[in-house]
Amino acid sequence: MLIALKNFLVSISLAVLAVSCAGGLESGDSLATDTTVESISGSQEVTTTTSELVSESLFSLEALADGQSIAASFEGSGSADLGSLSVAAEYTLIIASNNGPLKVAIEDSDGSRVVYERPTGTGTGSHQTGELPQGNVTISVETAEEVAWLVAVTGQLAPGPEPSEDTTPATPKTVTETGAPGSGYNTLYIGHSFGLPFAERIEDFANNSEIDGHVQNIVFRGGNTNGNAEGLWNDETARAEIQAILDQGQTDLLIMICCPNDPRNPAAYWGIPKWVDYALAQNPETKFGLALPWLASPEQYPDAETFSNNWNMLHERLWLTVITNLRSRYPGTEFLDIPHGAAAVELRNRFEAGTLNDVSTLIGSDGAAIFRDEQGHPDNILHDLGTLVWLGLIYDVDLSIYPTGDPGNRISRYETDLREIAQLIVNEERER
Repeated sequence: MLIALKNFLVSISLAVLAVSCAGGLESGDSLATDTTVESISGSQEVTTTTSELVSESLFSLEALADGQSIAASFEGSGSADLGSLSVAAEYTLIIASNNGPLKVAIEDSDGSRVVYERPTGTGTGSHQTGELPQGNVTISVETAEEVAWLVAVTGQLAPGPEPSEDTTPATPKTVTETGAPGSGYNTLYIGHSFGLPFAERIEDFANNSEIDGHVQNIVFRGGNTNGNAEGLWNDETARAEIQAILDQGQTDLLIMICCPNDPRNPAAYWGIPKWVDYALAQNPETKFGLALPWLASPEQYPDAETFSNNWNMLHERLWLTVITNLRSRYPGTEFLDIPHGAAAVELRNRFEAGTLNDVSTLIGSDGAAIFRDEQGHPDNILHDLGTLVWLGLIYDVDLSIYPTGDPGNRISRYETDLREIAQLIVNEERER
C-alpha cells in the first residue's frame, strides 16, 4: 500500500529508500508517506494523508461536504489504519473512491463493524453513512492497492483533555543556564545496532553534563526485522523483557528506532502504537524518542550529495510524517525526533569536501573512518557526534560546554568541532 504517492517516479524513489534505511540492516528498511497537518475543529490535530507531489486530489472535499462541517479528512490508496479520533457529537462519514471493492470499518463504544462496503466496479462514487455515536472511534480502510479513496469525518472533534488541578507538573529534564543540575530520565532503548551505541554512551554523557539521575536500560535485538518495534512486539521473549521493565512504572522515556519491514505502508507502523499504549498504561507521563539513523551500506551511494539527498528525503517526507501522526493520535504526549543520521550526513559531506581531517577513509577498522564496516556501523567520530545529538535533543544542554569529564576530553581531541556540528543539528530540529 502507498498512501498519496501517485506519482510513479516518486514511488520508485521511495522504494529505493525503503530498502536502504540504516535501521534495517536487512532489506526493506525505511519509512512512511508524505502528509500535511491541518488545523481542524476542536483542539486536536489530524493528519490528512496527502502528497506535496500530487497537485490535485481525485476528489473534491468541498463538493462532497456540500456545506457540512468537516472535522477531519484522510486521502490515500490501498488499505490503511487511519488511527483514533475523539468526536464531540454524532457524526457521519463521507466516503469516496475511484473503484471497488472497498470496505470502511470503525471501532467505537458499540464494537467493531463495517459501515460501508462498495462492491467491485469502476468509476468514482461516494457514500455518506447515517449518524454514528460520539466518542472515541478508530477508522480503517480495506481495499486493493490501486483503489484511491477519501474519507471525511463530519462534525467536530472533542477538545484535548484539560490538566487536572491536582496534577503535579513533570520535572523539566534540563540543565539551567546557571549550571544547576537537571533531572535525568529513566530511559529504555529498544532496538537494533544503529541506535545501540548511542544508548550505551548517553549515560556517560549525561552524567558529565550535570544531569542528575539518568538511568539507561537497553533491550537489543540485531537486525531490523528483529529490532524494529513490530519485531520486538512479535518476539515473545523480547516483549516480556521490555514489558517487565515498563511494568515497574518508572520508565519516563522510551526510545524506539525506525523502521517497519514495509515502511511505505502506514499500517506497517502498528508496533509503535502498541508500545506507546503499553508504556502509557504503566506510566501516563512517559515520553517517547523516535530515532532515525543514517542509510545503511553507505558505499552504495556514490557521493556525499546522493547520500545526503536520500537521507533528507527519508527524514523530511517520511519519518517526520510518522511522528506527526503519533502526535495527532496521542495529544498531550511528547514525541522527540532524534535524527542522529544527520551526524553521518554532515561528516560525509565534510570528508568529501576535504575538511574532515580526523578521518582518512569513509569505511575502515582502525578508528580513523566514519563507518567501521561496509554495513555502516559507526566508527569513533560518528559514535561521539551521534551521542552529542542524542544528548542535545533529550536534554536541553549547551553542547559548547557539555559533556565535561572523560567524554568532554575525548571530544576536545578531535580537530573537527563536533560540539558545533551537533548544536547545529539540534537547533535545526528544535526550530521545526
